Amino acid sequence: MIREALGIKHGIFAVDCDITPGYLTNIEKGHKQPSPAVAVAMARRLGVDVDSITYTIPDCAECARRERSAA
Repeated sequence: MIREALGIKHGIFAVDCDITPGYLTNIEKGHKQPSPAVAVAMARRLGVDVDSITYTIPDCAECARRERSAA
């Protein structure tokens, strides 16, 4: 994890990004998706591009179509 590699403490990072430590935990565990504004704040604090810390979740319907096509 980039935050840990940079030695940034969990609670300090949450405060720097204007979110709660609990919300940060949920984001880091993949239980919650950050808003675009939070993702930008996190990326800026880490000194990376927002694309480095985000990914697109495919539409489930699209996944099903791909699986049917592949079969």
